[in-house]
Amino acid sequence: MRSIQIAAAIAVALLLAAFASTVGAQTGVELRASSARSDFPNGLVFNMTLEAAAGFDEVRLIYQIAPDGVRTTAQPDCTEGAVASCRFDLASGPRASLIPGAEVTYFWRITSGGETTETARQLVVYEDTRFDWKTVSEGNLTVWWYAGDEEEARGVLAAGREALDSIGALLQTSVDFPVKIIYYDTARDMQAAILSNSGEGVVTRGEVVYSDTAMVSADSVPGDITRHEVTHIVVREALRGPFDIPDWLNEGLAVYAQIQPLSDQQQAVDAAIRSGQILSVRSLSSASVGAIGSRVSLFYGQSWSLVDFLIETYGEQKFAELFANFREGNTTAGALEEVYGFDQDGLENEWRAEVGLPPRSVPTTSDPVQNEPTEEPNLEPINDADDDSGTSSALIAIIVALTAIVVGGIVLAGFVLVRRAG
Repeated sequence: MRSIQIAAAIAVALLLAAFASTVGAQTGVELRASSARSDFPNGLVFNMTLEAAAGFDEVRLIYQIAPDGVRTTAQPDCTEGAVASCRFDLASGPRASLIPGAEVTYFWRITSGGETTETARQLVVYEDTRFDWKTVSEGNLTVWWYAGDEEEARGVLAAGREALDSIGALLQTSVDFPVKIIYYDTARDMQAAILSNSGEGVVTRGEVVYSDTAMVSADSVPGDITRHEVTHIVVREALRGPFDIPDWLNEGLAVYAQIQPLSDQQQAVDAAIRSGQILSVRSLSSASVGAIGSRVSLFYGQSWSLVDFLIETYGEQKFAELFANFREGNTTAGALEEVYGFDQDGLENEWRAEVGLPPRSVPTTSDPVQNEPTEEPNLEPINDADDDSGTSSALIAIIVALTAIVVGGIVLAGFVLVRRAG
């Protein structure tokens, strides 16, 4: 990270010198200083000082977070007068997903005397300044680390390289851009750097926010956590567009990339199969079902088992075709039907037969009652389109009778439509 900043600082110094002379001659605006710095874990702080004899009509900061962010404009706080000092704090959060290693390109847009000028582009890297970072690299993959020894870091590097290559081959895609692994010694150290809010009883050991960066902690099986998170990067590249895949497929493939599922994941799915208390494929389509500590292991374990079933039963080529269907914008049911000849319910029953469970009753639009599964009624999402119903005829009769009494026998004609909340 520091090497990037040094190079950027040299380039910026040259650009600013050129900009100051050019802008000063043409617009009467002189750039005195422009800089940005990390204020971990709060975000980035941008500062700029300008002089203009005509004063300033408006000053804007324009920035973009690589590689996934869009160009964004912000209004800084500026002092008044011919010489203005401006500051803008870019807070890390939902509106600005800043994680260590984030590269932010920015410039200032100044309007003075009715004329608008833009400064030269600058680069700032958001850093976790608590630690002294080191790097090891192989090809387009780099591991940033601060604790332990280089051998450990190279083990993480090898695991990441393995996932890039093997999952890339499985999905018939290639990750050619630079990829970073930010390797923390503990999940506690990493907590201040990640963006996700773990559910109760859930410890985050890895996270992917940007399409080129994986966050990994060394608390347990760091090699497999690395394989898991780097797989998410490969999946994003394989999709290459606005469309997504169901969470069971995304997380299941990430677990499949591990040498083996984590022990709690394997134990959870084995126990659920023995008791018959497994989750429906439809409920697994959202990771929120695993946001509770008691369910997270089963969510990951069963998602892995479904992916393992598809690959081992139908082969790698069909699995790659499944991702190709999603990349083209197909729905989950449509992609499964196109490649395998069954939808989510068909997949579930095929998998249930494989693990020795009886088939689940398939929900249909003609029988809303069947939309509620028998094994985990709190986990199956309710389909609002299939949940409209009127009140019973007996209840309607009672309502009509009471109304007749209240109004003295006057019969009110009309239609009553009651929608039961889902």
